[in-house]
Amino acid sequence: MNLKNTLSNYSAKPNSIFKKIFVTFSFAYLPFLILFVILVSFGLMPVNFNNEDFNGIKGVAVLVCFAPIFTFMFSAFAYLWFVFGNFVLKLFVTLLPDKK
Repeated sequence: MNLKNTLSNYSAKPNSIFKKIFVTFSFAYLPFLILFVILVSFGLMPVNFNNEDFNGIKGVAVLVCFAPIFTFMFSAFAYLWFVFGNFVLKLFVTLLPDKK
């Protein structure tokens, strides 16, 4: 088995990778969101927004509104990290000599 052929199989960027990353991060964040909603609802942990603490329904609203934003940010950074790694892998594959 040739190293260049093996690595070139992995250097192709799959389709809709951002969508997969976003959905995965959404479901990974969901248990924490539920836990924080419970804590904020009972006043055990306040949500700080613009240097103001929120409890109860207002705190839950802040959490629910900002959950997609955080998920999008984490997904975007993971996607950019993947694209950079894919770029470096493609450069590495082009530097490998062809097997004769």
